[in-house]
Amino acid sequence: MALTLLRGIRTPTLLRANFSLLCTTQRHPLAHFTTRAESVQTTEPKAVPKSIQQATKEAAEQKIQGFESVIGIETHVQLSTITKAFCSCPNNYGSQPNSTVCPTCMGHPGTLPVLNAKVVECAVKMSLALNCKISMTSKFDRKQYFYPDLPKGYQISQFDIPIAEKGYLDVDIPVEFGGGHRRFGVTRVHMEEDAGKLLHSESGSYSQVDLNRAGVPLLEIVSEPDMRSGIEAAEYGAEIQRLVRYLGVGNGNMDEGSLRCDVNVSVRPIGQSEFGTKVEIKNMNSFSAISRAIDYEISRQILLYKESQADQIVQETRLWDESSQKTFTMRKKEGLADYRYFPEPDLPEVVLTGEYIDEIRNLMPELPEAKRRRYENIGLSMQDVIFLANDDKVIILGTSIFPCHGCACFAEVYLEAPILFNQACLRFIYFVGSHDHLMSCVIH
Repeated sequence: MALTLLRGIRTPTLLRANFSLLCTTQRHPLAHFTTRAESVQTTEPKAVPKSIQQATKEAAEQKIQGFESVIGIETHVQLSTITKAFCSCPNNYGSQPNSTVCPTCMGHPGTLPVLNAKVVECAVKMSLALNCKISMTSKFDRKQYFYPDLPKGYQISQFDIPIAEKGYLDVDIPVEFGGGHRRFGVTRVHMEEDAGKLLHSESGSYSQVDLNRAGVPLLEIVSEPDMRSGIEAAEYGAEIQRLVRYLGVGNGNMDEGSLRCDVNVSVRPIGQSEFGTKVEIKNMNSFSAISRAIDYEISRQILLYKESQADQIVQETRLWDESSQKTFTMRKKEGLADYRYFPEPDLPEVVLTGEYIDEIRNLMPELPEAKRRRYENIGLSMQDVIFLANDDKVIILGTSIFPCHGCACFAEVYLEAPILFNQACLRFIYFVGSHDHLMSCVIH
C-alpha cells in the first residue's frame, strides 16, 4: 500500500512545486506522483469503520439514558533491551521455544537476579514523557501468584514505591469522533519482568510452556480512571504506543504482545460519586478492538443495571472474543491481598541522581504532543496536525529536508498532489539521505 506523505498544504507564492520537473527523469525511481484526480481520492478523510461509529453512538446514547462509564487502562510495554531484565539471556522475539533461557529466568533455586541498567534508563525516559514525578529511590518487590508460565512462583515487580507516579498524558481525539483535547492522569509507572507464554493445542487437551519471554523487561503504566468511552481509551493507548516508538524504548507492536492493554470498566448512574464494580478485559490485539470491547462491556453492565441485576456485575477478568464481538468470563479477579507483596531481598534499592535524570531529559526528542501543538500554532488543520505529528518517520522527513533550504516550517510547502511511495519504499526515512535531489525536484 502506498503511504501518503504530503497532503494539500498551502504556502506563500514564493514556494511552488515544479511539477514539470516532478514528471521528468529527475524523479527518484521509488517515487510516484499522483494525478489531480488521484489527489482528490487520496486526500479525502478515511471512512470510519461502521462498527466503531455505531459503538461510539451507542456509548453516547447510554450516557443520555442516565449512566456513565468509568475506564482505566493498565498498559504493559516490553522494552527493547539487548538482554533480559535480571539475567544475561538475549531478549529476542521469535526465537525457538525455550532457547533463550537460563537458570535465573527459569527460577532455579539459588540463582540471583542482577538488574539491567538499561531498564532503568527506559523507565526514566517514559516517565519524563508522561510528565511523572520520578522517585529518586525506588525498590523491587515480589508479587506472589501461581501460574504454569511463572516458574519462580512470583514475579519481580514494584509495589508501594514505583519508579514514577502522578503524571498525565495529553491526547487529541480525531475529528471524526468529536475532536478536542483530553488530559488523562497517569497513576504510576513501574518496572517488572514478564512471565512465560502458554501455547495451547488446537484440541484444547494440553498446553505447552515457552519460557523465552520469562524475565523480559516490562514497564507497566497505570492510568487514572479518567476515560469515559471506548474511543478515548483507544486514543490513550495509541498515544502510549507513539511515545514508546518516539523514545525508542520498544517497538510497541500489539500483534507481537510487545504492547498489551488491560482495560478496567465500570458503570454508575450519573450523579453517583462511588465507582461501580470494576471488570477487567483482556485479549485485545488492536486499538479498534479495545474500543469495541469497552463499548460492549458498557452495554452489558448497563443492561444488568436496568434489569435490576447489578449484583451480577462481579469483580472478574473477562476475555474479548473477536469473532462474537463479546466478552466472556475468564476468572475471578484476585485482590491485592492474594499477591502477598514483600520487598525483593536479592535486589538493592534503585537510587537515581538529578544529574542522571537531566542527562536523559536532554537527549530526548521532541514528543508527539509538542509537535502537534507546534503545527497547530502555525495554522494547520487538526487533521493535518495529527497526520504530520503522529508518525515519527514522517516527522523525520519534514525536519530533515526543509530547514536546510531556509524554509520556516514544514507547512510552507505547497503540493497540488500528494507524494506517494510504493511498497518498495516502506518508510520515507530511507529516502531522507538524498533530500537535496528531492528538493531540486520540488522547489524552484
